[in-house]
Amino acid sequence: MISLNFQKQSNIYLIGFIAYFIFSIGDTLIKLVGTTYPYTLIFAISTFTGSLPVIIYLIFKKNFQELKTKKYLLHLLRGILMAIVAYSILKGIILLPLSISYPILLSAPVILSFMGIIFLKEKINVYKILSLIIAMLGVFLVSGFSINQGYNFEGILLLGIGAICVAVLDLSVRLYGKNESTLSLSFYSLFISSIIFTILSFGSWTKIAFDDLLLLITGGALDGIGMLILVFSLKRIEASYISITHYSQIIYGLIIGYLVFNHTPSYMELFGGVFVLSSGWLIYLKLNQSN
Repeated sequence: MISLNFQKQSNIYLIGFIAYFIFSIGDTLIKLVGTTYPYTLIFAISTFTGSLPVIIYLIFKKNFQELKTKKYLLHLLRGILMAIVAYSILKGIILLPLSISYPILLSAPVILSFMGIIFLKEKINVYKILSLIIAMLGVFLVSGFSINQGYNFEGILLLGIGAICVAVLDLSVRLYGKNESTLSLSFYSLFISSIIFTILSFGSWTKIAFDDLLLLITGGALDGIGMLILVFSLKRIEASYISITHYSQIIYGLIIGYLVFNHTPSYMELFGGVFVLSSGWLIYLKLNQSN
């Protein structure tokens, strides 16, 4: 396990919390117009604008060297996977309240932790095993309650698929991203996924109101910024460290869901959320003990 001093560790957590807060705001803006237009059109716009922060940064720096790559297959596969992630997660978030979406999606960091054990030879311990059990119990509680209450089953299924794909996408950064820049890892996956959605949206183009277009562009750009920050972090630390900050989205989802969408979470949603948060807390305790 990587040894980190307190200051560096605190900075890592702060970066993760900021990244997932940005993701939550971006998701919210896209969710606001999500049922108004064809999904492929929405995702084509949001994923393309997600690559704009990288382009703007490179123009400002007058340096496109960071986009140079020899790993074309890696970026192609990440782009395809990013399209699956964008479709499954964004559609799931559109179909379900955030207080239900995020606890289900938060099985991703637990899956990533165990992928780290298998593929990166990270150490296994009782904390990780307990965190998996507790997190998945929370996910099952929220999912089962949602199905029982008549919430959209497709949304629940899509978020489950999305969680697995997010873990694989993050793992690819740790496995193959050492010689690739943060900007190339972020840009190509988003740009390729936007091309995929653009092709899929042929025949479903429709006029978009200016206010809605502005929300989609802003939401996509925020997701792109969040991804830049997250990839930057994942390249530098053990997956377990940054993954625990993902749990902050439960809190963001509860607050945003109540303030923006007027959704009051049920006791079961809160109960499941506490289980998932407890899973992250176990990993946090173990990391602190190890450092």
